[in-house]
Amino acid sequence: MLYQMRLYFKCAELLLEKNAEGEYILQMGTEVLGTFSSEKRALVAFNRMRRDLESKMPPTDISDAERRQLLDKYLADSLVQHNSLRDEIKKRPAKSRTFG
Repeated sequence: MLYQMRLYFKCAELLLEKNAEGEYILQMGTEVLGTFSSEKRALVAFNRMRRDLESKMPPTDISDAERRQLLDKYLADSLVQHNSLRDEIKKRPAKSRTFG
């Protein structure tokens, strides 16, 4: 399975993603703020900037329709391997084996 990291803070267009060479690129809009070889350092920098931006920006209220649209997009973008909302499929009981 190919793991692709991509974190996005929409309000400020802050993006952290891993490129094909394995480097982590932190950018705001089209401006590259930094490149990291370590995932941990890249996450620390992204979270520090996001927290700083969140404290400076006023919170936004979103409607239920917008919230639902975001959830639908998230679910469509995610790879779901198990649907927990589906009724459980009834399994047949295991057959007992007799020897002899």
